Amino acid sequence: MRCIVLSPDEKTFVSTSSSSSSDITTSYVCDSETGHCISGPFESKESGDRFFEGTGAFDACFSPDGKHILVISRTTSNHAVVWEIEKREKVSQIEGFDFVFIHCGRNKGRIASMDWIGEDGSSIRRITPKDHPIRILVKLWDIGNDTSDRLFEVTGAAVREICIPIARFSPNGQYLAVGRRSENVVELRNLEDGESTHRFPYPLDDISLHFSPTSDCLMAASKESLKCLWRLDTQEMASFDLDVRYIPLAIIHLPNANRLYVPRYYAVEIWEVSMTSSNMIFKIEPLTTSWISSICPSRDGHRLLVGSGDGTVRMQNMEDLGSSQPAIQDVTDRPEIIGFSPSGKMVATRSRRLDYVELRDTATWEVVGSTDVEYKDRIKVAFSADDKRIAVLTDDRVTRSHPENRLSFDPWPKGRHVRKAAFQTCNDLVICTWSKDEIPCLLQVWQLKDDSECMSSLDINIDPYSSVLLAPDGLTVIFTRPVLCYSWNHETAQFDRIHFTDEAHLHACHGAYSPDGKLFACYSYKGNHIRVWDTRTGQLCGKPITMPDEDSIVHGFALSPALNDPSLGDRLIAVYCYPTITLFDVYTGHLYAQCWNSGSGKKVAFIGDGTKLASYHPIRIYDIVGLASKQRNAVHGYQPVPQDMYDGWVVGQDYKFLFWVPLEHREVLCLPHVEMIWGRPTKVDLSRFRYGSKWTECIDQEWLNKLEESGKRMARLLE
Repeated sequence: MRCIVLSPDEKTFVSTSSSSSSDITTSYVCDSETGHCISGPFESKESGDRFFEGTGAFDACFSPDGKHILVISRTTSNHAVVWEIEKREKVSQIEGFDFVFIHCGRNKGRIASMDWIGEDGSSIRRITPKDHPIRILVKLWDIGNDTSDRLFEVTGAAVREICIPIARFSPNGQYLAVGRRSENVVELRNLEDGESTHRFPYPLDDISLHFSPTSDCLMAASKESLKCLWRLDTQEMASFDLDVRYIPLAIIHLPNANRLYVPRYYAVEIWEVSMTSSNMIFKIEPLTTSWISSICPSRDGHRLLVGSGDGTVRMQNMEDLGSSQPAIQDVTDRPEIIGFSPSGKMVATRSRRLDYVELRDTATWEVVGSTDVEYKDRIKVAFSADDKRIAVLTDDRVTRSHPENRLSFDPWPKGRHVRKAAFQTCNDLVICTWSKDEIPCLLQVWQLKDDSECMSSLDINIDPYSSVLLAPDGLTVIFTRPVLCYSWNHETAQFDRIHFTDEAHLHACHGAYSPDGKLFACYSYKGNHIRVWDTRTGQLCGKPITMPDEDSIVHGFALSPALNDPSLGDRLIAVYCYPTITLFDVYTGHLYAQCWNSGSGKKVAFIGDGTKLASYHPIRIYDIVGLASKQRNAVHGYQPVPQDMYDGWVVGQDYKFLFWVPLEHREVLCLPHVEMIWGRPTKVDLSRFRYGSKWTECIDQEWLNKLEESGKRMARLLE
């Protein structure tokens, strides 16, 4: 979420975001009370790198009547797109460095833009030491008109080498704030006539400028000196020391003080800044499960919109600080899955809100246990074959938890870090460690009793960036750089080198084991194939599996355990290629079933006896038999039209529209044969569904009778 901005009446807001892997900027207009999307998406293609240091790459603002939005690109392409909200149409695109809708004066409703002019008189799109601007040209644009009127020029403005000059429009389009380096002042120009109205002394050493949403106060922030905040009505100045130079903060002018909203990584600080002092009065945490990317307070300071990096938007009621406010876009506290137990009856999860690992029952998703190990980013878990033991691994310790006792030990020299761990069938623990000091990878087997004891250790020379693929049963381990495969020998109690058929395809592979460790699969980007091996013999389990769509990119896959249901076959592999999960028979390669899953997680896993499939973020549980039934009965198979056609439509097998799903419900929509969804689900009751010409059966008959009577009365009057 790059930016969020409230409309003039604060009944709606616009959210703008872009993917790091895409050059498309997407904006939505949503209701500020419910969060429901009411218009959009508005998509525009961007080019160039982020230009404005310390600000978001994109910004947006509303027209005074709230009927248009202006989406601003602060990349090296430097332009803005005007969209009409009701018709969802692109009206025009204009060029410049910064833009704003004017909300007051004789130019109300027009757009002001800022151009930086070089020594040769031409506009500069990218500021470099060779091509630096010497003046600012302010232009006026009408909505839908690609030609502009010249308003005024500013000369002698401060220009930083390589980075942005110091200039900023006020949100209401009344002022242009410009830094003058030669005089060490911040000057305000009125956009009505270009005349100077205010001059604030301030050392212009690498500063950034910030207006309040109501345009009644201005703040200058720098790295080296104190921050200054000026009230435009009285021109009083407040100084304070707070690290806010390049943070997308917000300021609200209150009668007795100014309130400053400062977003940190996972919290928002609220400061009271007066002419005599500055104090942090509240810290809101945690607001979201992802990092905070943008904020927007209401003009009276009673509400605060908070946008996060995962696309979440939350409305916080400032009159009830500390309470948990409902999310108005997809904001459930999604726990991250670390791993499933071998039986699939238990799952280990962690949350940014917690400092320990929780164990959940996969049937009810209730918490059945937790560890007291301190939370760390590199934390991993391994389950024993009987689900009774769990090993929690951090950078420096291994903690084995058991209903009867708890064992903690340090299995490796200082400087090593854990890569993988697994319990063998005899409940001994296998650990792979690595070091950044080019020490060979260390493969160890530990016997866990009252006192831990290392039974076997093997040094392996591999590339520091090699993938380490350890089977869940701890009996097989595969390294990819170079390709090395090892199998545990029970008789000699050590790992022996083995060879896989076509093992060259294991190089830099994306791999996964079956829950019992007997099968191993890897995806080869070259050829778009998936191969499956028997880890006991090293032989391939049939021909390579090819994706139905040649352009599909495999994001994740999982092998099932041995299946007892003859109708399902012996083994299945689930492959996730956004936005679908496809099931294949491992030995024949035949397509078994396919379902739609538009979640953000890239992992899938079989749970229980293999008749259930779990997808991550959001966590959904699919019934395998139900998926196969859906595949055979095409009339019940729903799938979305591709996003570049009609985003959000659910259609039948013949691609005829069935119904449209609002943005906030798409990721958590429960489709047929989904047994459970983790978080806040959306369910569609199709029991009274009517299609095509039968839609009239949905009309309220009482209302229809009243309408007919009204029509008859009107006809009699006309006669």
